[in-house]
Amino acid sequence: GIHEFFSMTDRVGVEGYLGGAALMSLLLLLSFKQEGRYLLEWGVISFLALFIAWGIKDKNIKVAVDQIAYTLLGILYVAGLSGYFILIQGLEDGKHWIVFLFLITWLGDSAAYYGGRKFGHRLLAPEISPGKTIEGALFGLAGSFAGGIIAKLTFLSGVSVVHCLLAAVICGIIGQLGDLAESILKRYTGVKDSGKLMPGHGGVLDRIDSLLFAGPAFYLYYRLVF
Repeated sequence: GIHEFFSMTDRVGVEGYLGGAALMSLLLLLSFKQEGRYLLEWGVISFLALFIAWGIKDKNIKVAVDQIAYTLLGILYVAGLSGYFILIQGLEDGKHWIVFLFLITWLGDSAAYYGGRKFGHRLLAPEISPGKTIEGALFGLAGSFAGGIIAKLTFLSGVSVVHCLLAAVICGIIGQLGDLAESILKRYTGVKDSGKLMPGHGGVLDRIDSLLFAGPAFYLYYRLVF
């Protein structure tokens, strides 16, 4: 995911620090593994490491802000958001909740795609993604809702139906915003897909863009409601 992010930003002339970003991403995920105990230390180390990397590699003040800012954005976008799945795994029934998130997100994505192709007429955000429609978004929300019902009936029998469906709808909406967020990045950098790892399906970020937003949304919902 980090590699795909910097492959895209390279196309607009901003060369991030891929090696440093990969290392900082790993350290950030390890911090999540420790329930975020070392986030402050991670922030200090990251800023120092990136300034040192700029000083060694470029020493060009005209590109320093862009390179450091894009590198930090890539780390926080990919590793920072995905790290919430580590926190979710540590919750009661955490592994089931992760399956729940995958289920509602991918059912929502599939329903939005096929529903939008067949019934879509009104564009949702043409300046961001010309292919997305309001009808497709509604079908996507229905798919997430169906995923919540399936999860309740199969592996979350101990959770109230209200929580399952409410979490499914909230995460379905936020997940679609995650899809639009990646569309902004792809449109800005002029690419159709984030990568070519999975022929016909794009790259890693194309598969997890909705999950990256749905995970933190669910974790916040769980902490506030359960």
